[in-house]
Amino acid sequence: MSNKRTYTIYTDGACLGNGGPHPRAGWGAVLRNPEGDVLELAGPVPEEQPQTNGRAELLAIVEALKAIRNPAIIEVFTDSEYIANVFNKWLDGWIERGWRKADKKPVAHIDLWEELVRLRGVHQLTVAWVKAHNGIEDNERADRLANTGCYKKRVRSRIPATAE
Repeated sequence: MSNKRTYTIYTDGACLGNGGPHPRAGWGAVLRNPEGDVLELAGPVPEEQPQTNGRAELLAIVEALKAIRNPAIIEVFTDSEYIANVFNKWLDGWIERGWRKADKKPVAHIDLWEELVRLRGVHQLTVAWVKAHNGIEDNERADRLANTGCYKKRVRSRIPATAE
């Protein structure tokens, strides 16, 4: 039996003006520990990095995982079907091909994927897709937090289980 703690994380990314001339991307995450306490996190994608929804989605997962200091069992829920598919189906192939996709094109955001691989070595991770805007409260919270990050606001808020 494992003595690792189990956490649940919902993540989301957002990008105002995605694909346009002046996009602003942000990320958000809702972490629940085994006692039910919540940590809400949000922030902007740094200005010097690509301002895309995809980068924000991935950054949300990386930042949330970095908030858990000790090895743990972690269930990550994302409304990015792409990220769930990469993690569950394609990631190891990308690594074997030198960070190239099946079509031989380079992988975008390699720095974040490499960090996710490193964190996968620390934690026991599962990544699952959930439908966006489908009434899952922690997913909706992560969405609101990601939009907050688009406005260059940072959030790090602890909410005890008894306060919810």
